[in-house]
Amino acid sequence: MTTRKLIVALTLALSTSFASQAFAQPDTQGGPSGAKSAISAHRMAALKKCTDGIKFESDKYVNCMTREGENP
Repeated sequence: MTTRKLIVALTLALSTSFASQAFAQPDTQGGPSGAKSAISAHRMAALKKCTDGIKFESDKYVNCMTREGENP
């Protein structure tokens, strides 16, 4: 009887371990395509202005995007 309990416990522990690993995997799929995920032309222009050819600095980026009326 104890061998059966040990096998059941081991099986349950392994299945739980493998299931948690599957849920822990990062989402590598892109978001939904279409109008919802498309960047507006205004935001795209602001991103280009605030990042194109400029060495990245967080404060400058945040200030620039804010001036352009976009969330950083």
